[in-house]
Amino acid sequence: MADVTEHMQAVAAELRRRAKHGIFDGKTTDAAWRYMAHCKCHDSATGTRLIFTRDAGHHTSGWLKNPDYELCWHLSTSPMPPQIIVPGLQRAELDRGTRAAWVKAFFGEDIRYVWSESPKSDVGKREDVWHWRLFCDAQWQPILPRKEVYTREFTEAGWRSASQVLAEDGYYKLETEDGRTIETTVDAT
Repeated sequence: MADVTEHMQAVAAELRRRAKHGIFDGKTTDAAWRYMAHCKCHDSATGTRLIFTRDAGHHTSGWLKNPDYELCWHLSTSPMPPQIIVPGLQRAELDRGTRAAWVKAFFGEDIRYVWSESPKSDVGKREDVWHWRLFCDAQWQPILPRKEVYTREFTEAGWRSASQVLAEDGYYKLETEDGRTIETTVDAT
C-alpha cells in the first residue's frame, strides 16, 4: 500500500486538527498524557497506531544544541498493539509502503524535510515504533534547520546540555555490565 488513500488523508487531517490543541514538552504530567491520548489513533483499516503531536523543547531542554531544532510536528507509527482486538486483523509488522503512505498523508510536500528515526529503546524495538519529525519555526511553519543538531554556531551563551544539567543536579549515568545505560542519583548520605 504505497499510495495515500482518502481514508489516510481524513485520519491525518483529524489528527493534525487535534495536535493544534496543545504542545508536548516531554514532561510526564497528567496534562501531557491527556494531550498524547487526544493525539492518538488506532487505525483498524491499516493496523496502525498513530500519534501526532506538536513537540517543543528539543533545544531548551538541553537535548539538542542547535535552537533550530526546538519545535517539530512529530508522528509516531507502529503496528496496533495486540491488546486491541479488531475482528479479522492480526498484529503484523507495518510494511514499508503503508508506513510511507502514512508519512506522506501527514506531511505531504514537506516530506523532503522530515526526519526519520527507527526504533531505539527496548520498548520501541518491541513495539516497532518509528518517529517522523518535521522541524518548524516559531509560527509552526516547516523549516530545514541550519546545520547539524549539535552545532554550537547558533547556540546562545550559557546554554547547557541536559547531561550537564543532570550532572550538576547530582544525577549521573551508570553503565551496566551488559552495556545498558541507566540514570541514577548520587546518594549524599
